Amino acid sequence: MNFMDRGLIGPLLPLIIPYFGLSKTQAGTLVSLFFVGYLSTFIGGILSDKYGRKKVVAPSVVGFGLVTTITGAVNSAVSLGIVRILTGVFEGFQYPASAAWVSETYRHENRGWALGIWETGYSIGTLLGTLLATLLGAWLSWRAPWVAAGVLSVIVGLFMAKYAVERPREETPGYDEQITLGKQKKPEFLDVLRIRNVWVVFVLHGLYNFTFWMAATWLPDYVIEVKNMEFIGGGLLTTVLFGGISIGLVLNGYLSDMVGRIKSISLMSGLAGIAMLIFTQLSDPVLIFIFVALAGILGAYISQVIALVTDATDPAITGTAFGVALFGGEVGAILGPITGGFIADHFGFQQAIYTLPVTLFAACILVWLANDKQFETEE
Repeated sequence: MNFMDRGLIGPLLPLIIPYFGLSKTQAGTLVSLFFVGYLSTFIGGILSDKYGRKKVVAPSVVGFGLVTTITGAVNSAVSLGIVRILTGVFEGFQYPASAAWVSETYRHENRGWALGIWETGYSIGTLLGTLLATLLGAWLSWRAPWVAAGVLSVIVGLFMAKYAVERPREETPGYDEQITLGKQKKPEFLDVLRIRNVWVVFVLHGLYNFTFWMAATWLPDYVIEVKNMEFIGGGLLTTVLFGGISIGLVLNGYLSDMVGRIKSISLMSGLAGIAMLIFTQLSDPVLIFIFVALAGILGAYISQVIALVTDATDPAITGTAFGVALFGGEVGAILGPITGGFIADHFGFQQAIYTLPVTLFAACILVWLANDKQFETEE
C-alpha cells in the first residue's frame, strides 16, 4: 500500500505537467517533496523501538491512505506539494518499523530471503500503482487513481490494526543472535552511530532510491519523448521495471543467504548497470521492455542491504539503526527525481537517464566497504 500510493505520480506526470503548466525541474521537485516528508523514517525507527512495531505501522498506513485520497482533490501545484509531503511523513513512520519487525523475526541464514519476499511488497505495490495510474489516468483523469489507492490503504491499515500480531522482542531470533555473539550490554543511541554497516547502508540505500525513484519518475516521460512511445506504453514500462524488481528481490535475497551479502550485491548491481546502459541505446520497443525488466531483476539489491543492518545490530536498537540507515535512502529519493528533471531541462533527457547505470555501478563498488562478519564466520 505504501509503495502503491507513492508509485502513482510517475506515470501521471505526462498529464500533471501540462495541467499545472510545470517545467520538468518543477515536476521533479514535486515528486521529491514526498521524500522530504519521508525523512520521518528516523523518528519512526526510534518510536518503534520504544513503543513496538505494530503501534507505529498500523496508524501510519491509515494516515497515508487518508492523505493519498485527499490528493485527488488538490487544485494547485502548491497544494499538491503539501499533500505529497504529508503522505511522505506518514509513510516514513512505517518503513523502518516494518523493516525491523520483519528482519528480527528470521535467523541470519534465511533473513535475506525473508526480507526479499517482504520487499516484494514495495515492488509489487509500485507495479500496481503504476498500472492503476496508467489505466485510470487514461480512462478518467489524473485525479482518479489517488482516490482508489487511498481508500484501499485505509482499509488495509484498519485490518492490520485489528489482526496483525507482534511477538515480544526478547523472543525473536534476532535477539538470540546478539546474545550468542556476546552483545548483552544495554545498547545506547551512540552505539548505532558506531556501526559501520549502518553508514554503508545509508549510502547504498541512497543510491538505490536515487536510481529507482528517478526511473519511476522519468522513464514514462523519457520513452514518450525520446523513444516515441504512447502514454500507456510509458506507464507500462514502469510497471515492467517493478515487475522485474519483484522477481529480483526474492532472487537476490536468496543469493545473498547463499554466497554472502557483499558478493551478491556487487555482482547483481554491476550486471544491472550493464542492462540499464544497453537500454539507453535501444529503439526497438520489445528490446526496451526486455532490458528494463532485466535491470529491475538484477538491480533489486535492497533486501540484501537491509539484511546488512540486522546482521550487525542489537535488536534493542534495530529500529533506530534502520531509522538512520534508511534516512540515507530518503536523501537519495529526494535527489533522484529533481536531479533527473534538472538534467533533462538543461542538458537533455538522454543525459539525465545516463545517471541510472552510473549509480548502479557505484553500488557495485561501494558495497565492499561493508562487513559481512557472520557469513565469514560461518564459512
